Amino acid sequence: MGVLVLVSFFSVAKDSTHSPAKVSIGILAKRGSAIDVQLWSPTADYLTAQLPGYQFHIVPLDFGQIHEAVHDGRISFVLANSAMYVELEKLHGVNRIATLINGNMPNQETTTFGGVIFCRADRTDMQTLADLQDKRFMAVDARSFGGWIVCWRELQRHHIDPLRFFASFEYGNTQDTVVRRVLEGTVDAGTVRTDTLERMAESGLIGMHDVRILNEQQVEGFPFRLSTELYPEWPMAALKSTPGELTRQVASALLAMQRTDPAARAGNIAGWTAPLNYQPVHDCLLDLRIGPYTDFGQFTLQDVLRQYWQLISLMLAALIAILFTHFHIYRLNRKLRHKNSEIDKLNASLEARVDERTRQINTLLDRELYLLEIMETVAKINGLLISATSLENLLTEVCTVMGTHSHYGYCWIGLLDNELVHQIYTSDTSIRLPGQFPYDPANPSSPFARAAAAESILKNRTVTRVQGEQGRSISPWLDLANRQKFRAVISLALRPERKAKPLGVFSVYTMRPEGFEPEEIAMLEELAGDIGFAVQSFRQQERVSKLELERRENYEQTIRSFAEMIDQRDTYTAGHTLRVACYSEKIGKEFGLSGEQLTLLQQAAILHDIGKIATPDSVLLKPGILSSLDYDLIKLHAVTGHAMLAGIPMYKELAEIILHHHERFDGNGYPNRLQGDQIPLLARIITVADSFDAMTTNRIYKARKSLQESLDELQRLSGSQFDPEVVAVAVRVLKDARIPKDINQLPTNQMEQRRFSYFFSDRLTGFFNEDYLQIILRSDQMLSQFHCLHSLHLKNLPQYNKRHGWEQGNQLMQKFAAALQALYPDALLFRVYGYNFVIMAREHVEIREENLLFPCFDNTGVSVESSHIDLNDQVTYFLQKMEKLEILSHTGGVPD
Repeated sequence: MGVLVLVSFFSVAKDSTHSPAKVSIGILAKRGSAIDVQLWSPTADYLTAQLPGYQFHIVPLDFGQIHEAVHDGRISFVLANSAMYVELEKLHGVNRIATLINGNMPNQETTTFGGVIFCRADRTDMQTLADLQDKRFMAVDARSFGGWIVCWRELQRHHIDPLRFFASFEYGNTQDTVVRRVLEGTVDAGTVRTDTLERMAESGLIGMHDVRILNEQQVEGFPFRLSTELYPEWPMAALKSTPGELTRQVASALLAMQRTDPAARAGNIAGWTAPLNYQPVHDCLLDLRIGPYTDFGQFTLQDVLRQYWQLISLMLAALIAILFTHFHIYRLNRKLRHKNSEIDKLNASLEARVDERTRQINTLLDRELYLLEIMETVAKINGLLISATSLENLLTEVCTVMGTHSHYGYCWIGLLDNELVHQIYTSDTSIRLPGQFPYDPANPSSPFARAAAAESILKNRTVTRVQGEQGRSISPWLDLANRQKFRAVISLALRPERKAKPLGVFSVYTMRPEGFEPEEIAMLEELAGDIGFAVQSFRQQERVSKLELERRENYEQTIRSFAEMIDQRDTYTAGHTLRVACYSEKIGKEFGLSGEQLTLLQQAAILHDIGKIATPDSVLLKPGILSSLDYDLIKLHAVTGHAMLAGIPMYKELAEIILHHHERFDGNGYPNRLQGDQIPLLARIITVADSFDAMTTNRIYKARKSLQESLDELQRLSGSQFDPEVVAVAVRVLKDARIPKDINQLPTNQMEQRRFSYFFSDRLTGFFNEDYLQIILRSDQMLSQFHCLHSLHLKNLPQYNKRHGWEQGNQLMQKFAAALQALYPDALLFRVYGYNFVIMAREHVEIREENLLFPCFDNTGVSVESSHIDLNDQVTYFLQKMEKLEILSHTGGVPD
């Protein structure tokens, strides 16, 4: 098991009077030293230009030299194939900082690759991998990952041993040689890296109709023919000895490289992306027992003697004792015969235990199927929250969908007005609701006050009751004729936010004797929060409509209310709208717009993203690259914003501007593909301001551009995405813009933290995972908010899991997580690499030895080891897995 290691490098400024520091980049020379130097030297020149004070150069290395160079520290960075990187990571602790984007083919960009197994198209005797038996086969090289190793693993999965399966097996040394030998008929079949066949076909060397692909795989979005799994492309990695500040600067420069850059064209790449997960490569090498896993699982006689010599000595002594007690054993055999009846009883007991275990497994399976049905029901309701047009229809449809669940007998939703229930929504009218509206949950004389729903409203929390529990009925308020079929009830307060007052109550009755599962309750609470948010949104829309009809003079206040709605959804988006409004106003003034037009422009800029209120959190707050479906949902916000405002006369002009603020000048925008002057001028201004702010602000996985880079980008897209006249004005007025550098997507309140944690949540404990910790540690801006860090390692937990099973171990870890949450409610908590936990606090937190004694670990053999770091925003930290917990530091750079 890997253990967390935090390694820090102190950032020391360079003395500008010294000559540039030389930085070596080791390159795995797969095509020959001269060719690889020619391919990658432009990348070294690019880094030299991007990082003043450093001079980068390329060092070509073969398979043997690259290990020596890393071990001796003769290079600072290394670029090698995925398998070689995994070997260097395992043996020398190198750390990936970026993954290249393959641009070897025109208009094709991929970050993954695999292998393709093929033969000539006219070889009808070879249709599957099994047909390769006793055939002549060729691969590229024994250490070529794409040209042999991934194919080897695929053959192994089909129970094929290459050394015994083929009539002959040889290497061609290059991808092109393997293809030529197969087409010439010298060998029957071969394997090469993906994109090789397409590249040779593009060059006219072969035709794709000349080959047949064996064991072909279909992977959505992957553009090349494929026979194996996909694996991440070549990574750029930093050595352990490389200064952290230099590592971060090189990573940022590589991620900023464009496909059109000369360095990218020279290397046949399309730039670089954030480092991918290389665990699939580890798994591949481990399956094949090659590379760093060559000796994995081997155990020699010498190892046995060295580790178990005491046990062997005891066994020898026992053997001698056995010889002396042989006579006594003869006498004991007679006694054993009398124990046969007891053994028979034990056998019967064992059979009973097996039957009980089988019953438990079946129960767990039924429970998983039950929870899956609940997830499907909740997913349907989430779809209603997006598409509903009225609150009444929404709440009725929610009850209808809940009624389709096989165990839910009844569902109703009640809304509060002045702390009284004035209206109840349900899809089942066969159950009578006694009494007259309104229902008062605080009136002890009312039957409604004894219901679980009343308790949920008054205490503002979830309430569950099971039939017969404490002698109370679960439905004292409902029709007496229907009580008996219900076995349990759950009532949940409808709140737009966790600490807000309830807007109503959501009650679900089940016919399941066991009542509600903990995971089920958690899903229903999440659903109740979403419904509460929807109720609040509909009510806010109603209030906005009333304000428009009754008090037109409050127009400005209404605009601020809309802005607050955006802020409630996502404070990062709210800050974005204010900045877009500021930039738009500057551009509008330079254009000479009238005061009325400037006001309209500023209001439209503030509300341009109002339609994102209907965008699901899973899309709006997603910190990574959006899928095509995500992007389609995002694009709906322009139409949604228009629909929200167009029906109100005073907002019609705003609605038209908002509708078209994502149109492109060349007609390729959305939603109506307008072009040129067809797009309203104010919408064209907001488009430029919106894009400028997006370029100059940090995102979780994308660093912001500098002011000059952003202005250059606007000019580059002038005439295609943007109106040239607007761009010309924007470049003039925004050249002196003060760009806030502290803007990021870090959650600023509890609600945002809860929604944001969806993307970085550890499924077992609910804490943040190591990916989110990596982000914070590598961001000076985020790190500056925290003062200290404690690393906790659960010692002996693997042994506990072996004795008691993983399920018991998981429950023990959940108890420990709950204890940490209770002790440090204001800190950020992480679960990292299995048995490690991290506490990050904004103020200093002292953890003494007695604080590490957790009751949940009593009599378990599990203990907690702790280490502490006083965080410094001038220090760069990153994670690394080792055999035991260490905190290493390295001072880099040149002193002042």
